[in-house]
Amino acid sequence: MGTPTNRTPVRVARGTYSNLNTNKADIQGSEIVYATDENKLYVKEGTDLIDASTTDISGKQDLDADLTALSSCQTGAATALALLTSTEVEVLDGVTSTTAELNTLDGFTGAYTDLNYIDVATAGTAEASKAVVLDASKDITGLNDIAAVDLTLSGDLTVNGTTTSIDTTNITVEDPLISLAKNNNAADTVDIGFYGLYDATGSQDVYTGLFRDANDSGKWKLFELNQAAPTTTVDVSGTGYAAATLVVGTLEDSKGDVRSIPQNTQGSTYTLVAGDAGKHILASGTVTIPNSVFAAGDAVTIVNNTAGDLTITKTITTMYNAADATSASRTLATRGMATILFASGTVAYISGAGLS
Repeated sequence: MGTPTNRTPVRVARGTYSNLNTNKADIQGSEIVYATDENKLYVKEGTDLIDASTTDISGKQDLDADLTALSSCQTGAATALALLTSTEVEVLDGVTSTTAELNTLDGFTGAYTDLNYIDVATAGTAEASKAVVLDASKDITGLNDIAAVDLTLSGDLTVNGTTTSIDTTNITVEDPLISLAKNNNAADTVDIGFYGLYDATGSQDVYTGLFRDANDSGKWKLFELNQAAPTTTVDVSGTGYAAATLVVGTLEDSKGDVRSIPQNTQGSTYTLVAGDAGKHILASGTVTIPNSVFAAGDAVTIVNNTAGDLTITKTITTMYNAADATSASRTLATRGMATILFASGTVAYISGAGLS
């Protein structure tokens, strides 16, 4: 067969090995040369001439199949690949991707620099100007700000940091009980509650809210007009701080409706107990007032629910009759009523109608 026209035969650099080795700086990387004195081919790798007959190129064979899979790439992808350096191309050595996976490059029209975005140092860790690649557990760390139009999560969301801001018009929460003060388990040092901002005058921001005061025996307080914004506590001495008004239909305490005086009906002899404070005793027998049971400010009303006289026995140290300042047991006439106010656990005052 004749030599085709417009074709230059390949010429391999040749010479003695000593001469080739001395002038190897003039030999291009991966160029094949022939040592005439040894009748051997050498290939330049790095800065050395390597005996081609002993060079292991078996590890490069898989690359042929990978390049075959890339052969049908469109112009954009081909152009991008063509601009990769030899070092960058060597990344393909040992690629285990299938043809179908490599075909995802088919139709690529971006610049070759776009391919560098898939260079990820560590799976599962986000890096600047790099693609995000999940780790084996489908986790990712290192993300900073994420902007999205709509976001739906089917699992749990854990937010770490100092401040979580929600700029939304409405908040809908399925949980019927909201947990606050999560880390307040070592000591009772923070107030628990909620507050809001408003402007009562048009020129001064103030705060109102409901909270449990850790510095006042855990009492719950409703406040308003506080110019000091709450932090971990509410400043009850803040400028403008005031107790707020609460409007309710019915208000109850541990004894019941605060607008009524709870009743304790007793059909026979009875000795008062601490739980009777704030109640009235509808009595049909002798009532005894014990010593060191009640506290200052406690009060008990005794109503004679019989057609005869009823005895109020004093075992407390002192029980002054408000009418004459004497201290003694008393008689309550039929249908009479007397109230006992305790100044301490050992001193009380008694007054009423039908009392003698």
